Amino acid sequence: MILTRIRPIALIVLASAAFEIGIGAETSAGTAATPPPGDRHPPINQVYPPEAFYHNGKGGRILDVTKPPFNAKGDGVTDDTKALCAAMRFVRDHYEQVHGKDYAYCDYKQHHNFVVYLPDGEYLVSDTVSQGWPALAMNIIKGWSHVEPVQVNSPDHETGLDAERTKPGQQPMVYAEVNWGVRVIGQSRDKTVIRLKNGASGFGKGAEKAVMTFFLLRRGSNVNVGNFFENITIDTGKDNPGAIGLSWNASNHGSLRNVTIRSGDGAGRAGLMMDRRNALGYFRDLAVDGFDVGIELTAMSETDIVLEYATLSRQRVSAIRVGGGTLHPHGGACLSVRKIATSGEGPALSVGLGGQAVVLDSRLTAVSDGEPAFVVESGGHLLARDIQLSGYRTAVVNAGKAVPAVSFIDEYVSAEAVRLHGEAEKPLRLPIKDSPLVLPERDLTQWADVDAFGAAGDGVTDDTAAIQRAMNSGKPVICFPKGAYLINGTVDIPATVREVTWMFGSVYRSASNPRGLFRLAEASRQPLYLHRAVTAGGVFLDHEADRPVILEDVLEYFHHVRSSARGPDMLFPSAADQNADLWEVYRNTRPKGAAKEVFVNNCLFFGGTDREGTCTVENVRAWARMIDNEHLPKAQFGFRRSDVWIFGFKAENGNTLFDVSEGSRLDVLGGTFLDWSAHQGPVIASRNSSVSILCLLWNWHCLAKTIVTDENNGSVTTLPAARFRKLEKTDSGVVFIR
Repeated sequence: MILTRIRPIALIVLASAAFEIGIGAETSAGTAATPPPGDRHPPINQVYPPEAFYHNGKGGRILDVTKPPFNAKGDGVTDDTKALCAAMRFVRDHYEQVHGKDYAYCDYKQHHNFVVYLPDGEYLVSDTVSQGWPALAMNIIKGWSHVEPVQVNSPDHETGLDAERTKPGQQPMVYAEVNWGVRVIGQSRDKTVIRLKNGASGFGKGAEKAVMTFFLLRRGSNVNVGNFFENITIDTGKDNPGAIGLSWNASNHGSLRNVTIRSGDGAGRAGLMMDRRNALGYFRDLAVDGFDVGIELTAMSETDIVLEYATLSRQRVSAIRVGGGTLHPHGGACLSVRKIATSGEGPALSVGLGGQAVVLDSRLTAVSDGEPAFVVESGGHLLARDIQLSGYRTAVVNAGKAVPAVSFIDEYVSAEAVRLHGEAEKPLRLPIKDSPLVLPERDLTQWADVDAFGAAGDGVTDDTAAIQRAMNSGKPVICFPKGAYLINGTVDIPATVREVTWMFGSVYRSASNPRGLFRLAEASRQPLYLHRAVTAGGVFLDHEADRPVILEDVLEYFHHVRSSARGPDMLFPSAADQNADLWEVYRNTRPKGAAKEVFVNNCLFFGGTDREGTCTVENVRAWARMIDNEHLPKAQFGFRRSDVWIFGFKAENGNTLFDVSEGSRLDVLGGTFLDWSAHQGPVIASRNSSVSILCLLWNWHCLAKTIVTDENNGSVTTLPAARFRKLEKTDSGVVFIR
């Protein structure tokens, strides 16, 4: 039986709101306290202090494409293709990959972490903007700890290299493309435009050629960590029917934010294409106008995209397509979207083989009769909730079976959930709160550069005292312009600070310290925004005082490769401390009293647990959008006495995925969990708590014997793997419990 609750009611149209900083009001199903569906188009003007720029020679990492050695013009007349490619190539030329025996496959040094910055201007291009050939890749022919680089000169060369190794069980020569840390940030979305020349060579019908791409190799990558694209408009021009606006991928974390992708004449293959492994990240405030398909997600493998506040218009085939990829049919493609507005021909969303989609609080409009709003093909899965429909003759077609048109869908699922406590139990639908949107400070006099207060930023000198002086300066924005900062004490963050940005640089410990690198020390009703850091050696933030906190784009370094940072200049200039139970991004150090509020966006290692459970997050109200934990010794995510709403996650290689206890409520809407060896489970352990979870498990052949163990008031419910649905023609399946 398919669960559906659909009702014919009038279409609700809401007025949009403009805001600088805000905490979204909580919403439960059917209410409308947040902005309406669609791109909010926030008025971002991203500026940086002079010391942050590479060309100023003070150790900064912001690469202004209009400065030497790139010299883009941005005048809308000069062809800037070579200049933009040179800036992206500069990033790759400065990668410092870790080589040698017993180094982990996915390690790379954290000395630089550059940002390609496009000031306002129109950058005219005639060809694909990329890091350029020859591409750099790696192979694991000699094993995961004996990684070797390989140069790939062209697509044909890649095919030839792989053809040399065709025997069963052999690893391919080209295993993963080296394309990590490609961060392309514009100054402002409306005034920073990359525009393809009209009728550009190679972009004709059937070409499927990108205006900008983050990858080149067919094989894709699973080490492409931290790729970002923000505050930019891509215009594919006119008479380019084979154009793709942007081809993008990333592993573990990445983002597209405040982006427009448009076709000058409505033609083009796709606005946003993600068809190579892996595609994983948190997207928000996106507009795609024109094209056959607005967004296509077929990367499969370790793929999970979270998208909020997007407008897709004038699509001719489908607004969004997810699943159906063929490169890695053992995995799947997960998509969680909320607050989207679509208007075009064809379905708003098509879910193909190996695809899993969650759609919430959205408005879908058909411009021609005859198409369904949703299409779910065999081997796909859909949950749609609180959806406004207009103009469709059919609401859903699921494996050829149609659900009649309605104007509002309370909830539709393409396959029934497994019930923990009987059919009469209502679904757990925790209130949703928007992550506060903090716009960049335009007045640079309000920024405190930690170097100006004595920080060395060399990753060797202990900068604790200097950073504390910057925090105490009274300035609302604190920035870290260099690539590496060492903190062996604890820095208190006062209530005067609104935002701390590391601009993708690293901050870590070399000496053991039970306290966090940073401590939220003073109470405030204003949220504290901490973002864009690479960190290791202990706890990143101790949440002590009562104040909402936003953690965004924080890469806590991987637990399973921490030994690769045990010595100086391995991953960081100094050795990272090895003695902490876990390197974790967050800890509530005062769990008594009212629950702390925390928003976690696009971060690694929030809520992970050690073997003793001492790292379990306690007494929080958390809203997490695209989080990643992997290879942890106990549960990948653990919560005690907490309400946690998770919108998209990725996890790997663990006996237990979620462990919740002591009255916690956990609501998970989309995600992917990979194991490559057999485990006993349980995948989900709940003790006197409530859970509602929808996620994709892949490598189904080595699935844990027990998926769920639920202990509630002395009663124990155990759910084996046989209770759950394996997706057709893939080595993956859906866990959907209530």
